[in-house]
Amino acid sequence: MAVGRDSRPSTLDSRLLLSIAAALLAASAAAQEAQFFAAPSEKTRVVFRWDALARYDNIDHLHFRTTIERLRLEVRPELDLELSDRFKIGVRAVGDLGTDHTEDNARNFDNYRSRGAAIERYYVEAKPGQFVVRAGAFGMPLVASEMLWDRDIQTPGAAVAWEVPAGAASTLTIAGAGFYGPQREGDQTRIGVGQLVFRSGDPSRLAIEAAGSYWHFQPDDLKPVYFRQNYTEISGGQRVLVSRFHIVDAFARLRFSVGKVPVSVGVDGIVNLGVRDEANHDKSAFEGTASVGRLGNPGDWRVFYIFQYVERDAVLGAYNTDDWWFHSWHRGSRVGLGYTILPQVFVQTTVVFQKRLDLRTTLNRVVVDLVKMF
Repeated sequence: MAVGRDSRPSTLDSRLLLSIAAALLAASAAAQEAQFFAAPSEKTRVVFRWDALARYDNIDHLHFRTTIERLRLEVRPELDLELSDRFKIGVRAVGDLGTDHTEDNARNFDNYRSRGAAIERYYVEAKPGQFVVRAGAFGMPLVASEMLWDRDIQTPGAAVAWEVPAGAASTLTIAGAGFYGPQREGDQTRIGVGQLVFRSGDPSRLAIEAAGSYWHFQPDDLKPVYFRQNYTEISGGQRVLVSRFHIVDAFARLRFSVGKVPVSVGVDGIVNLGVRDEANHDKSAFEGTASVGRLGNPGDWRVFYIFQYVERDAVLGAYNTDDWWFHSWHRGSRVGLGYTILPQVFVQTTVVFQKRLDLRTTLNRVVVDLVKMF
């Protein structure tokens, strides 16, 4: 859509993407009807699960800000009705309690709310044949790093994925998705995504996952507090984004083992084809990751490192991770060490060194998490 000087949304691209998704869904229903409506291989069951986070967060060396020190507690219970191994209905709630106030979230660039409770996830998931279809509000179903999308932000809309064999121990997944208004406070942003994913190999030896995606964002009624570090201008008496966000994303990850220790190495590159005017030279982003070990069973450990370099309008700052203080216009490193103390319960310490690209000050952030996994 045209954002900035022409702030009226054009829905042509989003309608086209949603039409494609609808066609895929209709085709899957027709082609796989016999399989989808076959007798379920398992009895209907109700599954309850939950996860929780207790976090200590300290941010220091902020530009023109005092040190921030806060505590956060979050609990997310989920109830799933599994009618068969091919059809599921789920709902999840979230409750947050923090020592800071919800009114502080905007100036702290947070995606979550410090205090409150809500139903954040409600969805149906069907698997007709080689297709996976989701509708409602659910977790991000596509391959994307948190440089592009925060896993804590749910995606209201629909997604279809079709997986086909691509040789020995290899698959190719063709996916499309459309989302509407993922953030809060009246957000009506439309997001359309098309993606190809290639997977091959055995993670215990060597496995590769590579994805190419096109993301089309049409911001509409997105509050200025979510513009974060993106370029803005005044148009019609309102602050609006300068650039459009037509993003090409290329992602690759290798998984292998050293002895019995799992290792993962990944890279993610982004180019925004919609930059305009003063943002023309601020359109690229890169992330490199490395992880050694695993979490889950007592005694399990994991160490990881993440490097990011994100130019100012490479990504739309409303939707990527808030584990980094700045959402774009930065470079920095995150280093973390986690250790499992009980089944599905681990403690993790993360240190962040982040520098906005126009400043000399390096921000320091220390996060200590106690996590109960699903």
